[in-house]
Amino acid sequence: MFSDSPVPQTSQDLWQHCHQLLSGLIAGAPVKTASLTLPTESTLDFNNNQSLYLLKDGILKEFYNDNLVINHEAGDLVGIQCLINNNHTHTITDFAVIVDEYDIRDFLAYIAADSDRLFDWNHYLASLIQSFQLIICDYKKDEVIFHPEIRQYEKAHEIIAQGATDNEVYTLITGSAEVIVDGIAVGEIKRDEIFGAIAALTGTARTAQVVALSDCTVLVVPADKFHSLLSSRPETVTKLIEDMARSIVSGNEQIVNLSSQ
Repeated sequence: MFSDSPVPQTSQDLWQHCHQLLSGLIAGAPVKTASLTLPTESTLDFNNNQSLYLLKDGILKEFYNDNLVINHEAGDLVGIQCLINNNHTHTITDFAVIVDEYDIRDFLAYIAADSDRLFDWNHYLASLIQSFQLIICDYKKDEVIFHPEIRQYEKAHEIIAQGATDNEVYTLITGSAEVIVDGIAVGEIKRDEIFGAIAALTGTARTAQVVALSDCTVLVVPADKFHSLLSSRPETVTKLIEDMARSIVSGNEQIVNLSSQ
């Protein structure tokens, strides 16, 4: 097996170990069809097929929806998912491949007939499972793990002071808050809105005061942790851009209103 995405070395070592186990397991198994050619752009339907395939030449691609899960290469055994009542992946050929076909029931009966083979088969399956567990862990290693601070503010209490130089980014969980510049209200912060990010991320002083219009619950994240969130969670970037755009529009409206007075 191999992947188009980076795979940890430990998983690659486990796949190699699976090949070694499989070569011994498959040696005496009853073959249904030897050296079967699967034509270009064939699809293996494991929901309606009770066969295993040992890939001898070529590559089989396994997909979940339109996402490539794994590439199967010579020496891989494909089709154990036919034991699942509703298999969710599909396996196709880009070009013609050659396989040995095994009836799943005959193959499993052959495995079960010998305790050593059965042990090696379970060892093989356990190694496959762990290889994919390690891939999942590798993909998740860059996720930001932290415990944000939750603060409560009573109505009329200050959340951010104009001119302050703290480096925290805020998200309003409940309630509402008012943005004030030099004593003049210029906007309102609503539930789930991110605020205070620009000054925190640029290291500049706060350009506005934020005061609770009602009792508020606020999630507070230090700037360094927020940087990590932006790099690992694109949805946070999108939310920040939306909130900044909304603040700009609100600010412009306030400027127009003040200039017309």
